Amino acid sequence: DIQLGRPVAIKALRGDLGVTQEAKLLRLRAEAHNSANLAHPNIAALFEYYEHDGIGFLVMEYVPSKSLADLFHEQNGPMEPTRLLPILIQTARGLFVAHSHGVIHRDVKPANIMVSDSGEVKITDFGVSYSTNQEQITQDGMVVGTAQYISPEQAQGQHATPQSDIYSLGIVAYEGLCGHRPFTGATPVDIAAAHVNNPVPPLPDSVDVQLREFVMSMLSKDPLDRPKDALTVSRTLSRIERRLLDQQTQLADTMVVPTG
Repeated sequence: DIQLGRPVAIKALRGDLGVTQEAKLLRLRAEAHNSANLAHPNIAALFEYYEHDGIGFLVMEYVPSKSLADLFHEQNGPMEPTRLLPILIQTARGLFVAHSHGVIHRDVKPANIMVSDSGEVKITDFGVSYSTNQEQITQDGMVVGTAQYISPEQAQGQHATPQSDIYSLGIVAYEGLCGHRPFTGATPVDIAAAHVNNPVPPLPDSVDVQLREFVMSMLSKDPLDRPKDALTVSRTLSRIERRLLDQQTQLADTMVVPTG
């Protein structure tokens, strides 16, 4: 942004085969509409939307960071809970604000969670989000989301709810704690079907029992059995984080350092 002297990110939808320009514009307009009022430190801010020669552009906050997907790849195994939990907590806070404005992200995954060097989290890409305050642009029965992180109800073409985003965040938590996702398959359809039909493999016993039980509750097949909202997720994970940090401090205080 030359006028204001700040770096920005500009997003335009690529020319996918089989997708009309009007359909792409509708999707980008919906993303702009859904993101416009989501002012929160854990959501990448939308500055402006404009169209030129039939092409739409989103001008957004530039986030100098890595995606959680990049961090998982670098970790190449389970992430320490005390490192993972602040990321999950901030993501849940951002989702709660979105949900409070009637916006369901529908594609919560590590690639859409940006983490700065200082640990600040920004949720990005509301491209397939749904707002209860706008006209529906996806057909009933259409599956929207990423197979590895999709909720069972989304995989069945049902309407997404805040609990759908909570499920997807639970998959992110599972992946961080285990170093791998709970479900695999030969095709995206196979993976999506596993979310619907297969029980979630238990988390390792090495994971704190309260954290283990809460993440598994986020992954309940029935949305009604999941935490009631993302604020509950952030608060519960914050309590677990504080307890784990206290345990680390107590352990460090009781360690005897040999001398001489």
